Amino acid sequence: MQSQKRKLPPMTKTPPAKQVRLRLVHIDFWSAVRNSFVVALSLSLILLVFNLLAWLLLTVLGVVDIVNSTISDIIGVDFLGLTDLMSFPSMMVFTLLTAVVNIICGTALGALGAIAFNFIARITGGLRVAFTND
Repeated sequence: MQSQKRKLPPMTKTPPAKQVRLRLVHIDFWSAVRNSFVVALSLSLILLVFNLLAWLLLTVLGVVDIVNSTISDIIGVDFLGLTDLMSFPSMMVFTLLTAVVNIICGTALGALGAIAFNFIARITGGLRVAFTND
């Protein structure tokens, strides 16, 4: 007895991806505020780490002392202002103040951007976006 082989249908091409066109007409205000806060917070943390590493590198290499001695040679007076200005506590206070201002301004810009987009979308009808299904 011979076994019967089943014939499979011929291989067909996958159908082309369907494209859907949607219109973005509203951005939720609180969602934009939360997202902009998280982005500003992460950028502020990156700024904090970068400034800390830059201060460590400049201190270890002695760049601050070299610049301070060069300024002292130029003006002829013992100049310690740069060393005091580049101390770790003053640098960290400046960095933290900059990070707080960055968080506040970044969050406010995200909120204002959402308000502006919603206002403009009412006038123009929104933003047309196309999606494809892969």
